[in-house]
Amino acid sequence: MKPPAFTNLGDRLVLNFLNTLQHHRGQEIDLIDSPSRLVQWILYMEQNQWLSSYQRERLITQATWDLTQVREFRQYGRAFLGGKASSLLFFNYLSDVSKQCPLTFSLIEYGTNFARVPIPDNGGTAGLLSLLSYDFMGLITNDMLSRTKQCENPRCIAYFVNRSGKRKWCSMETCGNRQKSSRHYRRHRDSH
Repeated sequence: MKPPAFTNLGDRLVLNFLNTLQHHRGQEIDLIDSPSRLVQWILYMEQNQWLSSYQRERLITQATWDLTQVREFRQYGRAFLGGKASSLLFFNYLSDVSKQCPLTFSLIEYGTNFARVPIPDNGGTAGLLSLLSYDFMGLITNDMLSRTKQCENPRCIAYFVNRSGKRKWCSMETCGNRQKSSRHYRRHRDSH
């Protein structure tokens, strides 16, 4: 059976990572169920410009993966965003994770602009979690935490940044259309 596609691309690398846990037909699906799927996710993030080629190369060259640590990070991050984890304990956790693998920074040219890009000193689990911790810290310190929401579709557990203040769904194309169609069907059914 073909593994599910990576979806729910959000506004941050870390949210894209947290969204690798999904619900489908009442079951929880882990899109990163093996080291090879984790590498596929990293490549997908590079293709969608959430990771640079420098970051991807560092992460997957001579990499060893500890899926238990990767899943723990995802679970703890989701618990924090869902209000089920202490802020102080989570902030300490992010600091501890980032100390496992220092980051250096490079300037990378994107057309006429430049971006400061963090590059982990090591690849594998430590490098990935350090990058994700750095991005989570950016979410917290750039006043985006209060705008980070969970999709209002009761069958979806994706997170996204609600920049407009009006957004309800992770994606209008999927969850938004499903919810609107469902409401329309109920109204039409109830009126007849």
